Amino acid sequence: MDHEREWTIAHEPKSFVDTYEHLMGSLKDHALHKTNDSVARFLHEVRHEAAVDMLSEALRAHQRKNSDHAWYFLVEAANAIGYLIASQEAVYPREGEADLRSSLRESGSRGGKKKGENAKKIEDAIVAKLRSAKPPKRGWDKAALRREYNKAIENFDNYNDPDRKWRALCKREDIQNILAQEEP
Repeated sequence: MDHEREWTIAHEPKSFVDTYEHLMGSLKDHALHKTNDSVARFLHEVRHEAAVDMLSEALRAHQRKNSDHAWYFLVEAANAIGYLIASQEAVYPREGEADLRSSLRESGSRGGKKKGENAKKIEDAIVAKLRSAKPPKRGWDKAALRREYNKAIENFDNYNDPDRKWRALCKREDIQNILAQEEP
């Protein structure tokens, strides 16, 4: 069985000096990190120090004509710099000290969903109270049902815009059925 593979060169390899200069430029471009996340800042500093150290070691090894070590340190520096580049646009969700973008994305999404769920639950609870209320002798008319509605919403804190919610409630089929019923 032949284990040899055919390799093609995608581009000419760069020299040590070209690679070193490219990595130094990348390090300078990505040295600053703007985040409120203290852990992310700490890790960024660790990776930055590692990149600086590895570039120094690479240069020393190159000056001693130790090519294998020089390239090893360049690869390690490239890994650290790659982390710095990737972390610049990253979002860091953390409890208690979340990055603003991740916090807004999560809270905004959750808040919008919860608001809809909670409003539906409150509306259903009000309808349940109206349906279980004893109807007047002549049956429910809109005025009597509105009085019962006003009693039902007294128990809810921060129940805003009750007139709009009343109009929306009146459009529900189960409320229409209550209004259409007449007591015998």
